[in-house]
Amino acid sequence: MNAAVAVIQMSPGADQSVNLSKADALLAKAAGNGAEICVLPEMFSALVGTSRWSEISEPAGGKVERFLSERAAEHRLLIVGGSYIEAAGDYFHNTCAVFAPDGSLVGRYRKMHLFWTHIEGQASYDERTCLVAGDKRLVFEALGFRVSVGICYDLRFPEFFRDPRQEPVDLYCMGAAFMQATGIAHWHTLVRARAIENLAYVAAAGTVGEHYPIEGRAGEVLKTFGHSMIVSPWGEVLDQVASGEGVAMAEASRSTLEQSRARLCALDHMRDELWGVW
Repeated sequence: MNAAVAVIQMSPGADQSVNLSKADALLAKAAGNGAEICVLPEMFSALVGTSRWSEISEPAGGKVERFLSERAAEHRLLIVGGSYIEAAGDYFHNTCAVFAPDGSLVGRYRKMHLFWTHIEGQASYDERTCLVAGDKRLVFEALGFRVSVGICYDLRFPEFFRDPRQEPVDLYCMGAAFMQATGIAHWHTLVRARAIENLAYVAAAGTVGEHYPIEGRAGEVLKTFGHSMIVSPWGEVLDQVASGEGVAMAEASRSTLEQSRARLCALDHMRDELWGVW
């Protein structure tokens, strides 16, 4: 059993209508190339500084989710909808909504790991000031694969990718807006590592390019790394978009997954009694 998986790379700005138009064209391209599962990047519908998140936020079931539902049904795609800023009362979530090929909602994942850093004289950024972290994974069955969803900073936490109470996940879908500097240093290594250590496919879709002036840092613009890719359970980069906007595609193969896990049985060798089961 195989599934055709696509990742979409975009350079979103502040104008939601422009971003959705880009996403529409790229989803159509992926579907035209035979994709069955399609992953969008984090903040694909609008990417602005945190002080403007109230301008781009919307409640669950709003315009972004309606767009995803309609395109999923139109193209008969399972769409992992990157993320958008979800308004929930007096606070926000960074939320990924997933829609089935009939347009129905599979579920919502709210980013669990919030990024923050303070380097004296260099950088200060804290998602905790404007976001509330989620506390639940999203795992579902699709086309014969167990699929799970993550967002950007989740990629740095190996424990996020394993739940010893459940069967292993076969395909991880990650939407990201990875900074250029850390992307150059870590992106390929992290995406491949998560695939290798879990003997699973990873479909990682990222934003790319220059987006908006960084608040409090005159003359600096947020730059994201791109390099959206699909990686095999053996750590091979099957396809990627190295630069610019576009689509990468690869086949997720059930037999390849099983062969990889038979060749290296690390998932069977985990000693949960040493680490505790959460």
